[in-house]
Amino acid sequence: MVTRTGAVLPRSVATDDGIQLVEEARPRYAMLKRLGEGAFGEVELCLDNDIDRHVAVKRLKPDMQDPDTVSRFASEIQTVGQLEHPGIVPVHDVGLDERGFFFVMKYVEGDTLEHVVARLRAKDPVYVSRFSIDVRVEMFGQLCRAVMFAHSKGWVHRDIKPANVMVGPFGEVVLMDWGLAKQVGPNGRRDIIGSGGGPAPSAYGTMIGHAIGTPAYMSPEQARGEHDKTDARSDVYSLCAVFYVLLGLQHYLKPKRNLDEILEAVKTERPMGAIAMHHKLEIPPEFAWIISRGLEKDPDRRHSSAAALAQRVQAAIEGRGPVQCPCTGMKRVGGTWSRFIDRQPNLAIVLAGLLTVSAVFGVVSAVYEVVPAVLLIAR
Repeated sequence: MVTRTGAVLPRSVATDDGIQLVEEARPRYAMLKRLGEGAFGEVELCLDNDIDRHVAVKRLKPDMQDPDTVSRFASEIQTVGQLEHPGIVPVHDVGLDERGFFFVMKYVEGDTLEHVVARLRAKDPVYVSRFSIDVRVEMFGQLCRAVMFAHSKGWVHRDIKPANVMVGPFGEVVLMDWGLAKQVGPNGRRDIIGSGGGPAPSAYGTMIGHAIGTPAYMSPEQARGEHDKTDARSDVYSLCAVFYVLLGLQHYLKPKRNLDEILEAVKTERPMGAIAMHHKLEIPPEFAWIISRGLEKDPDRRHSSAAALAQRVQAAIEGRGPVQCPCTGMKRVGGTWSRFIDRQPNLAIVLAGLLTVSAVFGVVSAVYEVVPAVLLIAR
């Protein structure tokens, strides 16, 4: 491996004799501040002194330099490197310096989905204005498409949660942290993650060991440690748990006291039904039904893939979703009439006029029938 710790490009200085190139001993990536940390690594905001841009640098922690962890870290780099998609943060560089291994990613400015939900829950007027229900649904659609792409390339994320989703200033949605990704190949499954240790897990932090993922957002099969059964449908479960929080602003499970209770609830506790979601949390009914199906404990009863989930969400946005209850039925009729008006405005005006005349005629006819009968009774 080639070790490169310094900047390569010289600095240009204008003088009376013309442009002079000044070579300076500068680090390639100068740390500005820490952005966050996980079980194995930490992410820093750095200045790339060669390209003069901000980047995110992910490093292994000093006490996490053992071969198993380095192999896990290398696998994350190679995974993300294979996934060229607008919804997946790209890798710019990889290196080794006196602090150990690191890789360089695009720095995504903005908020995590976790922060957005927290501000919406607090009724922050700026966030309430910016992140309407329609905007949040569109953001979720972007997230689904990123996961769909990863699945098409044979990768399952296994740690989809609001803290791992960035929302950029222009509404772009980027899925981060592929450290627990699992490759699903045509000839079986190859789990790239070992059972290494790490800090004590929490309900909202990544858990390494028998159950791989974040307890509050993992699927039941992940909670049971059934790694051979963890496939694309596990990501679908996590996506719908995120969708529930994004629209309902609360987690789908009732509050629990400890990690064991969270894991048991993920395996056994049925989430609130679609009708209750609609009435209690004001989640639009068409999306409540999508979430309800995605949170089925049995993988065979969920949406079959992220692609199927994305299609259902898009159909609901366009008013083409299936009728599941009176609420979705009314929306379906309304959506059909709205699309008809958009496509045939003149004909819609004629039909509306005919319906109005018909209604007026019906009222007049009823009056003419009722009034004589009333007069006759009065006599």
